[in-house]
Amino acid sequence: MAFHRNKRVPVISVIDVKANALLLAFILLMLLIIASCTAQPATPFTNPQGTPYPPVPTTDAAQVKLGRQVYQATCVVCHGANAEGAPNWMTPDATGNFPAPPHDDSGHTWHHSDRVLYEMIRDGMSDSLRPDSPVRMPSFGNRLSDAEIRAVIVYFQSLWSPEHREFQWEQTVDDFLPTATPPP
Repeated sequence: MAFHRNKRVPVISVIDVKANALLLAFILLMLLIIASCTAQPATPFTNPQGTPYPPVPTTDAAQVKLGRQVYQATCVVCHGANAEGAPNWMTPDATGNFPAPPHDDSGHTWHHSDRVLYEMIRDGMSDSLRPDSPVRMPSFGNRLSDAEIRAVIVYFQSLWSPEHREFQWEQTVDDFLPTATPPP
């Protein structure tokens, strides 16, 4: 640092400014390198045993379109035009049956694996807690093809948040994983 003639006012030279800027840039670069060396990789989406899940599949636009068309022609009467479910779907009727649930994020469809959803659509369902209960949802296995049923499931998936899609994908993958045999 130089001083102006006979005055005690410091004069900052261009060289000093450039040197300080280079020093600051060097320090920032070193901090960035250190931070990148210590950063942890993203935790993979894994099952309880630590096995990574395959990535959540993207929804195919053609499948969603077909699924919506099939849904509009087949499911709207009970589940609503926008998969919103019947009014008061969480309140049982006089016989103890619940009205048709929504298939969007507000319902519980995303809690079930693809296999369970497929079987519900294909085979229909009764109240599993009441073995002699009447059929709550008719079977569509004799009216819809395999591809149409799968497209309806993809349509449902297109209505869910990324978090619900991830949860449902976990259920789907776990549904097909072999179960470990406990030791004798």
